[in-house]
Amino acid sequence: MAKKSPQQFIKRQKEMERARKAKEKMAKRQQGKKEDEVPDNDAAGITDNSITE
Repeated sequence: MAKKSPQQFIKRQKEMERARKAKEKMAKRQQGKKEDEVPDNDAAGITDNSITE
């Protein structure tokens, strides 16, 4: 099998790093959405105990 040129190796490294950062960023966004959903339900004041009738 032929060796790849150094430029291709560097390009592949950059692509892998870019993909890794994108995955991390997406995971942070997803985590942020999950955290935002929980306080919204609590802030509405809707609980099982509030319905007495």
